[in-house]
Amino acid sequence: MSHLKIRASWGQNGSLSNLEKYKYASVISSSGEVMNWLTWAYFNAPSLYPLADGTYATTSSPSVLGNRYLTWETSEQFDLGVDFRFLRDRLGLTVDYYRKTTKNLITDNTPPLEAGNDPSPINGGNVLNKGFDFELSWRDHIGDFKYEISANLSTLKNRVTWLDPTISRLNGAGINNSWTATAFEKDYPVWYFRGYKTDGIDPETGNIRIVDVNGDGVINTSDYDYIGSAIPDITYGATLNMEYKGFDFTMFIQGQAGNDVLMGFIRTDRPSTNRLSLFYTDRWTPTHTNASRPAANVDTEYWNSDQMIFDGSYLKIKQIQLGYTLPKKVTDPLRIGRTRAYVSLDDFFTFTNYPGMDPEAASTDNNSIGIDRGFFPISKKVLFGLSLNF
Repeated sequence: MSHLKIRASWGQNGSLSNLEKYKYASVISSSGEVMNWLTWAYFNAPSLYPLADGTYATTSSPSVLGNRYLTWETSEQFDLGVDFRFLRDRLGLTVDYYRKTTKNLITDNTPPLEAGNDPSPINGGNVLNKGFDFELSWRDHIGDFKYEISANLSTLKNRVTWLDPTISRLNGAGINNSWTATAFEKDYPVWYFRGYKTDGIDPETGNIRIVDVNGDGVINTSDYDYIGSAIPDITYGATLNMEYKGFDFTMFIQGQAGNDVLMGFIRTDRPSTNRLSLFYTDRWTPTHTNASRPAANVDTEYWNSDQMIFDGSYLKIKQIQLGYTLPKKVTDPLRIGRTRAYVSLDDFFTFTNYPGMDPEAASTDNNSIGIDRGFFPISKKVLFGLSLNF
């Protein structure tokens, strides 16, 4: 052992990153228009108020209730780590344990139906993230050949540990007119996927079997349950660097596992949009009853269920780059400094079982994390470059 270092740290910091501009304030909206009764009748506007001169004025009404009790969101983190280096610093190992608690998390509330307002931000709850970080590296040289290999892996456990007692659950992002697909709830991951659970296909009818979670004999939104989470269990990466005389080579790998992706671009309110072939190639027909997908006329609950949840694990070779630096005996007579040419393949190779275009292209918005709304995949790129130093 050539090096040993033990580290420990604790700290707090405040954040307003989840808060949009003036979202905490009460807002009253009014167009201030004055209309005659014919215009009022045409629009059939119940919010117009009759004036003494026979005209009508638009009334003012609250559009956002506001929250004067809103406070900073506070992140508190504890970290304990140890760094090792062995064999004259050629082998390195780092291990960390972290525990991060976000208190008074700022998120949008679900306004009461009778208020008819846009949601106001609240200090909705506390969130715990904890896990381990590992990093292992080896670097050495054999004559003119130099190389370095490093890899890292992080684990993550994410849970909502406290929720405002006046709220049983916060509803999140909607997929179509009938499905609010994410929720923020105590003892669950942040903005987990919530919908119908399924139990195979009825071979007689070709319809999907929906699990009656509450056992009341009726299938409705009361049977929504946990069907997945976009939070990965592990994230990892690896880097390889090599040099031989004027040549250099770099490869960077990145991936994650244990996370789900919700295929959110399939919507019941847009029946004419494109759908993946997997929903058709092995669907139920009267002559093909042992199918993995239900019949074409399946009930709409199917599209609001765990059948839209897919494994989002992936491994990507984010970059492969080969470069060459001209020797000084070439550049010095030309009175130029370091000159390097390179070619690079970026985001070119993806290994995943996700049937959509790109598991990494799913939304990362606050309450929409892990929802694939049909965004374009991350582009594959071939880059050529030349750098000159004078």
